[in-house]
Amino acid sequence: MRRIYAAVLVLSILLVGCTAQFGYRYLDTFIEWQLDDYVELTDDQQERASEIIDELHQWHATKQIPQYRVRLQSLRQALAEDTVDRDLLEQIEMDAWYFWQQIKDQIAARTDFLNTLSDVQKQQLIASMQSKIDEQREEEAEEGDDLFASYDRVKRRQESIEERLGTLTDAQRQLIKVWVTESEAVPNDYDWLAYRQRWLDAFEKALLQSPIKAERIESLITDPEQMLSDEQRENRRAKAAIRHQYLAKLSGTLNQEQRDTLIEQLDEYIETCRDIEAHFGG
Repeated sequence: MRRIYAAVLVLSILLVGCTAQFGYRYLDTFIEWQLDDYVELTDDQQERASEIIDELHQWHATKQIPQYRVRLQSLRQALAEDTVDRDLLEQIEMDAWYFWQQIKDQIAARTDFLNTLSDVQKQQLIASMQSKIDEQREEEAEEGDDLFASYDRVKRRQESIEERLGTLTDAQRQLIKVWVTESEAVPNDYDWLAYRQRWLDAFEKALLQSPIKAERIESLITDPEQMLSDEQRENRRAKAAIRHQYLAKLSGTLNQEQRDTLIEQLDEYIETCRDIEAHFGG
């Protein structure tokens, strides 16, 4: 079920990393293939998992994609009129969290699937999820937290933005460097892997109960942030405020070529939304 939870996030970020309508149409099949990486299902379980994925896919395409299109059109207009500011960016992020909450609610409503798992399958699911966390922990340990790692983070941020805007000016590169530096100055108590580990530990405890503690599992899915401390929540808000501030500043530095590049990308995303709506709505 956690794989379904994670996979549906892929659907929700379609407009950030994937513009292929064909890929979206058949993403449910891809997700089903990936389930085998986490737990071996019986034929009956596989059939039910397919039904769940199809339901979520159809819901997302018909309910959320149209809302994405409306938000993208608003952002496109603001870019064209050079009116992107911090308030707009904050609203976009609030909308994104709202959409993500809707997805989590849809997934939580289908947690009865977990009742079909045997004890062996439950242990297999937990072990697979733990393995993913351990792999990421090893990768982070190799990266380290020294001056070179900080330099790499600045470089990655610059390259990521350059992929969207095209060639950056020296002033824009400096702005991004200051952005990363200020963000890293916020205490990094929001340890993503530690947070995921606490979530998994709580999920495992609820899953291995007999009977399964369904309400607890639904709570963990709809409100995973409950595993954060008050200080971690505040640090995350502080980092978000810095992000909004520097994205707004960066928007004010765009030249016409960069602005046109962004608008062209948004037009592609908007058209993809229309195609998806037509396909699934029909």
